[in-house]
Amino acid sequence: MHTTAGPVRSSVNPCAIEQGDHPLKRVRQLLAAVASLALTAALLALGVSPAAAASPKPPTSAPGIEYTAKPGDGAQRSSNGKGTAEMPIAPDNPAGTEWLNDCLGSSDAQDPDGRVYNRFKWCQEYEFKNRYYKKVDGKPVLKGTNTIKFQAAAIGYNDTRATRVFFRAKTGQASYDGWNPVEKRTVAPNLKLEITPECVPGANQPTTATCGVGRSPAMMEWAQWSNFPDWVYWDVSSNGGEGQDQVAFHQWRFYMNGASPGYEQGTERGEGPPIGIRCDSADYFAHGVKRYPNACIYTGALPFLTYDGNHPNIRQHIRDAQNAPATDGVTYPKENHPKKVPGKWSPTAGSRGAPLHRVVSRGQGGAIALANEEVKKAACGQKSGSNPWGPDYNAATGLPPYNTSVDDCDEYPFSSTYEGASSIEWDFSVRNIENGENRSAGTKLSNFYVDDRILAWPVEDPYWVNVD
Repeated sequence: MHTTAGPVRSSVNPCAIEQGDHPLKRVRQLLAAVASLALTAALLALGVSPAAAASPKPPTSAPGIEYTAKPGDGAQRSSNGKGTAEMPIAPDNPAGTEWLNDCLGSSDAQDPDGRVYNRFKWCQEYEFKNRYYKKVDGKPVLKGTNTIKFQAAAIGYNDTRATRVFFRAKTGQASYDGWNPVEKRTVAPNLKLEITPECVPGANQPTTATCGVGRSPAMMEWAQWSNFPDWVYWDVSSNGGEGQDQVAFHQWRFYMNGASPGYEQGTERGEGPPIGIRCDSADYFAHGVKRYPNACIYTGALPFLTYDGNHPNIRQHIRDAQNAPATDGVTYPKENHPKKVPGKWSPTAGSRGAPLHRVVSRGQGGAIALANEEVKKAACGQKSGSNPWGPDYNAATGLPPYNTSVDDCDEYPFSSTYEGASSIEWDFSVRNIENGENRSAGTKLSNFYVDDRILAWPVEDPYWVNVD
């Protein structure tokens, strides 16, 4: 399968080859040794300094909302006091989109930490309670509890190191419990409620990376929130990281503060569970001429690529490779040991296979991808120069001859993976597939890498393949 993808491999002694080894094994060991040298070089190259970025552009103030400070200074609530990623112009409303309705309609969205819908989207429908106390004879006395139901959403940028976080109260969904009849009408609805996302202190990895919120908290009275139908939003941004891709991990959470003059709130801090994000500045993501050099994604989603009925032969090949890799006549090349092939997706962790990892593509000079291709050719018997079949092709174990003008030689795991054909740890499978279907499947893989922001090794960014 032809793809665009990326990096490099553990060391191996190329001389440690026992007499009588399979020819492919010798090829794989030698190529793995070459790839390991490239990995060393790649690791030495890590640590590029982050690109300079401007301060966030404050969003326009929403009508009816009192901001406790000037828009743009909300980064003071971050774990390090900095918000340095420049925000592009972006929509101020996530509603009316199919993904949000689907996300909010799921039971997972009702959880305290919401639902990670995919690598770029998160949502939640929940409620916030605030208990109010008033001092009587010097002692706090519970006067009542205010509750408001809300919806929240977040969308990660694919061109900026930031995620936009949205919040709105559900209209008419505020309640005031335990108050006396007079205060329930005259006091409880008029108390203040301040809302903001904040970066979780101490959660930045590496610790030199910074996380900031580019807008100050929003504050209205409880009754105003209950009758305000619009979304308010903030941008949670990232700057700095480690490695060539400047990868950084952060966490943000909602903070809700109901403190009002004359009324104390409960001793518990009104903060939600942390939501994890990963931000990077990898420069190899593109769809055509459109490039995506910076992004933030949500870490709570496990990425997997699905091949369905549109690629029936690719799907069957991968299914055979994952489920019956050692069956003679089903997968090639034949081996003298039970094959093990990674990458099988299952929603159940115990049934899920070992993951795959993207590497730098052959077109970009990726050593592992190039080594994978050479081993695959030996198993496929593809033409090489004047030799009608590859120089290391073994007719007894390799893929039987096929019409190369009609079919391509498809391999799994993909050549763009660390676990591909040149791996010493894992086995692989090849099969001749009609070239149109094979190349379409390769395009689907390339698009998946971009759409799910799969970073290249040595960054640990696992994914799986679903064919069920």
